[in-house]
Order: sequence, then structure tokens, then C-alpha cells
Amino acid sequence: MKSFVFSLALTALVLLNGFSSLLHSQSWYQPTSTVFVEPGGESREHVIDIEHVTINIRVDGPEGKVQGTVSGIVHSLREKVDSIDFDGVRMTVHSARLNGKPLRFVVFDSSVRVYPQPGLVYDGTDTISFDYECHPRRGMHFTGWSDSTNRARKQVWTQGEDSDNRNWCILDDYPNDKMITETIITFDSSYQVLSNGNLLGTTLNSDGTKTWHYTMTKPHVTYLIMVAIGKFAIEERHSASGLPVHLYYYPERPECVQPTYRYATEAIDFMEKQLNVPFPWESYSQVPVQDYIFGAMENTTATVFGDFSLCDAREALDRNYIGTDVHELTHQWFGDFITERDWKDIWLHESFATFYPKLFSRKVYGEPTYEWMRRGEQNQALGAGERDRLPVVSSLSGTARRYPKGSAVLDMLRYVVGENNFDHAITYYLKHHAYSLVHTDEFYLAFQDALGMSLDWFFDEWLYRGNEPNYTVRYQDVMDMKSGERSTEFQVEQTQVADALSPYFRMPVVFEVHYKDGSMNTVREEVSKQAQTVRVPNPQKKDIAYTLFDPGSYILKRVNFKKSFEELREQAMNAPHMIDRYDAVHQMHEDSTFDEQKTDEFLQSIYTKESFQAVKSEIVAHMLRSKTTIATDLVKTAIGDNDVEVRKAVVSGTKRIPEKLRESYERMLADSSYWIIENVFTKLCENFPSRKAEYLKKLENVHGPSQRVHIACLECRAADNDRAALDTLVDYCSHSFEFQTRQNAMAAVKRLNYCNEALVGYLVEAMLSTNNRLADVARGLAEGWMQQRRYSELFVKYYRAHQWKKWQQDILAKLVGETPGRRRR
Repeated sequence: MKSFVFSLALTALVLLNGFSSLLHSQSWYQPTSTVFVEPGGESREHVIDIEHVTINIRVDGPEGKVQGTVSGIVHSLREKVDSIDFDGVRMTVHSARLNGKPLRFVVFDSSVRVYPQPGLVYDGTDTISFDYECHPRRGMHFTGWSDSTNRARKQVWTQGEDSDNRNWCILDDYPNDKMITETIITFDSSYQVLSNGNLLGTTLNSDGTKTWHYTMTKPHVTYLIMVAIGKFAIEERHSASGLPVHLYYYPERPECVQPTYRYATEAIDFMEKQLNVPFPWESYSQVPVQDYIFGAMENTTATVFGDFSLCDAREALDRNYIGTDVHELTHQWFGDFITERDWKDIWLHESFATFYPKLFSRKVYGEPTYEWMRRGEQNQALGAGERDRLPVVSSLSGTARRYPKGSAVLDMLRYVVGENNFDHAITYYLKHHAYSLVHTDEFYLAFQDALGMSLDWFFDEWLYRGNEPNYTVRYQDVMDMKSGERSTEFQVEQTQVADALSPYFRMPVVFEVHYKDGSMNTVREEVSKQAQTVRVPNPQKKDIAYTLFDPGSYILKRVNFKKSFEELREQAMNAPHMIDRYDAVHQMHEDSTFDEQKTDEFLQSIYTKESFQAVKSEIVAHMLRSKTTIATDLVKTAIGDNDVEVRKAVVSGTKRIPEKLRESYERMLADSSYWIIENVFTKLCENFPSRKAEYLKKLENVHGPSQRVHIACLECRAADNDRAALDTLVDYCSHSFEFQTRQNAMAAVKRLNYCNEALVGYLVEAMLSTNNRLADVARGLAEGWMQQRRYSELFVKYYRAHQWKKWQQDILAKLVGETPGRRRR
């Protein structure tokens, strides 16, 4: 894929080479398609509009089977339509009907084609239906049903994005058509079943099953259709506007409800006020599922999330659901209410759903948290920019651009046009495209229509083109000898690659000069040239304490701005924005030319004054590298800091634990954070192996999420030839446990280089899992052990001793060095 992307970018550069000088000499830009050409980037064509779909299915958990009927009310989009392709993977179709009469059809591996006779015509309303069954390998997941020990949760759940619902239902599975959907699901009556929209009712059946009937009242796209089946309890809440909110959880874990769903309704209230658009659906549900393949999914009216985020208060210190909660909630507007026409505009969903949780975090946790989240996004975007110069608006853009970079771009857009203007344009955009399909063009035009602003330059450089600016900044204190006027002159140079594919950036930048008396002067000026001088007047001829380029760090960029120790000290103590104080401390930490004792003394002095964890953690990182007595004392203080993130910074930055700090680190074995316990335990055992038994005794009843602490202790025991510990680790690799526990145990046995027949079976089962996050780990482990003869024989023996379905054989034969379809005796 990387070579393919490079060739596309290179082609675009060649095409534009002749225009290069013109682009630099004039103030217009080429259309997007000449900047980055993406074959197949436009929407897939379709010949019918689907108005309404009814899915009526019976789900068989133990068999992993779906059977039933899907029926759609359709309208022709062409003068005559005599063939229609529907998406459906490996379907067994028993019949097809058009308006109740038999319809000729042909089944392919990934689609079903029908031939209406006579053909469909303009303005007609027709009904097409299929009776079918399937055993889906994607789209619908059956977890826990193969566990004969009955320790695993038995669930069924779907994951449709981007085009996987076609694996369990025959659909037009592409996001350029919206429809009303209705789902009727029959399953074991002892379970709960959730789907999109309103529950119209349930029916108890004589065979012990129950039928649930859900319907939407507004249209949405097919990848947002969902089903979740499991044994749940439900807490009912209401938002301030009266929206019913259904919060699913495991009945045996009621202590997880409050920490997990802490801001569930408050976030809805925030979004409705922020957007000035009511929640677009009649209800909202959230449901956790086991072995989920992503973090969460914003199905219309019903978010599904991995149950690794269903946490009690202590577990939430290491992983809380709040950010994910607001992310998926935001999608109910951006993605569900309005939906992109094709996947290259996916940023219109994901970037917005990354942006608004930052605003919610600012409301709940304060401005420093908002600034720190923004910096994290900027760093991820810059990392992607080191690999290639793909634009945000592209189906090839990648996760770092769809989520954090796009969110950072929205931040910059808000900075450029002003917060109130931005919010007004967003409200206009949502209301004028309600329940419809959009391109990035519609978002651009919202600023034209709502504000009268032409932002083609901004959209061009930040969305339709790649790259990010690199600024080298210097300043000098200037006195004009003739006029007697004093000013501060900034010299700004853009040093990134600039060509026809990504010219020099144009951005308004704030320049601040802070004086020793506590006052400041500021100028906001557009920087667009390769080299530019910006002057900040100093009419009262004050002495400079420090200067800031883009205070608050709103612009996505790299900056080289060398400052003296004295300037950084003033900035670290007095800058209004946390992120500017952080940058000062970070530069002190990175600059080895500064006097170590002097630096440590200063950083110690501001540690207790600074309240935000990122700044304190950066000080900790510096002290862990320093050799002064001050550094040792501060690390000891940080070990007892009230902020868990600061304590984590101590553990993550520690390579060697000195004897004089051993007892301080040992106290962390009783920390409230399971992550800290696990990692400090490992480091203590490495540094003080003679005390392992003492540490193990302290942790004998501590397990942690996904058994992380317990597995670390078992690995330690197994390394000392504890057979029972080794057997327990192998058992944790089995399908009786959720995938993160299995991953943790697999990593432990890999480090121990231990494998037996039971583990081979567990690894093979994991390799066949529909959860790629588990399958990839198991496959990597198996491939590694196939390089060792004593273990490879176990895998070959296991493979030859069992009968496999074709798809299973295709996966496993390569591992053992055989050709699929051929079995050696």
C-alpha cells in the first residue's frame, strides 16, 4: 500500500510540475482532483433508491447461523432497470420475490443479482424480498458458544462499518442511500436483544424463543444497522430534554454503572446545547459486548462498545469510557444524522467525533486538559506526516488523519473564524442537511452560506492537501535610533518541503511579547511566505521576559524556537496557557547545555506550584534522568503524588530503581492503579530478584482488568518452575476468557518460551477467531514457534488430527507448510 500511495502522489506531482511556478506566483489553487488523484474515490453507483427495509431473522447462537427474510421497498433511479445487484456474502438464497411474485436471481460469492421482469421504471414503487440463510464470518459475531466449560459469556453482536453487514443480511451495503429500517429478531427468551430505534413489542413463542420488533422512524444508512444479544441489566435515565437513555451492563457488575456511564446524559445535554440541534432520534442505548473488534461503534440510536471499557471506579483510573462515550454520542449527529456519500469523506464523521469530546472535556476537566488533548492530536498528525503527504479528504488518509488531524483542523478552523462563528456555521450545516448525505463541499459551503466567508485557502491547505508547516522562529529587541521607538521583531521561516503538491502555508499567527513587569503586547498577523518578519510594538520600552509564537498552540505545526534558560524560566512560571508552560519545561528537559543543578533547582521549585499532570510528569521525566540529590527527592515526592498520571510517569520513566528508593517504589504495590501495580511489580522483580516472594505475597489476591496483575505474577512464578502457574497461564489462553486476557497470557507464555498440546489447540482456535486483534497475536505466536522443531511438530500433529472447513484450512495450511486442499498422510 505504501508504494501505491507513493506512486499516486508522484503522479500528481508530475502532472502539476508545469504549474509549479504559476502556483507560487499567483494566489489561486488547483482543484482537488489535480492535487491528489484517487482512483475509485467517488461514490458507488446504484440504480434504485431504497425507502424501507424489513429484516426478519432467527439467530442461532450455537450454530452461528442466521435465517429469515429481508424485504425492501424500492424506487427506480433509471428509466428502466432490468438487473439489480445486492450485497450478500456467501448467502444461501431460497427464493426472491418482486411484489410477491417469483423473481429470477443469481448468487455470487459476495452478491446476489436479480432480474426484474418487466424492468423497474421511473416513479414506480416496488417490493423486493429474499428468503435466505447464512453462517457469517464477519459482520455478525458469535462469542462464547464454543466454550464447553461455560465460563465465557455467550453473546451475538454485529459490527457493520464499513461494509460488513452484508455478511449476515442481503443489502445495498454502501453509505450513499438512506432508508427506514425495521428489525425483527427471534432468539432464546432468556436473553436481551437490542436493535435500532424503538422497541414496538415482544412476542413469546411456544419453542422457548422470543421475538423482538424494533423500528426506526427516520432514515439512516445500512452500515449503522445493529443487533446485540446477551444477558444484560438496564439502567434507565433521561436527558434534560427528556430523551430516554438505556444503559446496558452485566447484572453481576452493578458497581460499573456509575464510573462507566458517569456523564452519559450530561454529554447529551452538552451536545444539544453546543450544536443547537436536538438529539436526532427518539431514544439512545449503549451496550457492552465481549471480544469486540474495535473500541466502540455509533450504530444509530444504539452504541456498541467493548466490555473492556465497562469498568468499576478503580479500573477506570487506567481506562475510562468517558471519551469513547462522547465520541460515539457525537456520531449520532455526525455520521448518523448526516452521513458521508463515500468513504473518502469519512473525516466528516470521525474528526468531528474526536473534536467534540475535547470540548466536553474542557467543560468537565478544564482548559489544561483541552490543551493537552489538542497537543496529543497534533503529535499524532505530525507523525503521520513523516510517512507521506496524503490529505485528510481521502479514503487512503489513515486513522491519524481521519481522527486526530481532522480534529486539529477543526480546532484551527474555530481559531481562524472565531468560536461563535464556527458554532453558528455548524448548526447551519446540520440543520440544512438533516437525515441526508454530504460531501466536504457541503461543509465548506455552510461557512459561505451562514457567514459569508470564503475559506477555500483553508480547506485547500488543511483538508485537500497534505503536509504540515515547520517554522523556525527568532526574535530581536530593536530600537530605532531615529524615532526612538522600541519593538520586538520576529523572523519566521517555513522550512518544510514546499512544492505544487503542498505550497507554503497561510495562517494567522499570534505573536506575544511578555515583559518583566507582567504586562504584554500582542499582534495577530497572517504568515504565508517562506520568510517573513513580524513586528510587535513596544511603545513603553519595557524589558522582555519571554516571547510566544502561537500562544496556546492552536496551529498544527513543528517549531524550532531556541530560547535562553532565563526566558524558559519566566515562561514556565508565568505563561497563562498550560501548554506554553509545558513547552518551556520540555525544552529545559531536552537542552543538555543547561546547568543540571540550576535546572533541577528551578524545576523542583515549580513542581509543587504546577497543578496539571503533564507539566509535573515532564518534570518527573527530567528528574529520572538527573543525578542530583534534588532529583532523587522529587522522584520520591512524585511517587506519592495524588494524580495517578504523575505516578504513572514515575513508573514508565524508571529504568533502574536505586536501593535508596526501593521502599518508596514498593509502596506502589498497593497503588489504586492496576497499571502501576503491574509495571512496578515487574521492575521491582528485575531490580531486586531476591525479594520476588515478598512481592508475590503482597499481590496474591490482586487480579486487575483482563487479569493483568495476576498474569504478571503467574509469569514470575512460572519462570521459577511453578507448574501450577504455568498451567493457569495456558488456561488463560483458552476460549473460556475474553480476548485481552488471552492476549496477555499468550504474551507471557511467549516470553517463557513454553508450548504444549493444550496451548496449540487454544492458539489454533484463536487464529480462526473473527476478532483479528486476537487472531493476529495467536498467529504471530504460532509462526514463531513453528521455527522451533520441538514445537512445530505439535502444530503439524494437531492440524493433521482434525477435519477442517475450507476457510479454516486456508488459514491453517500455510502455518504448517501445506497447500490448502491437500492433506499429507
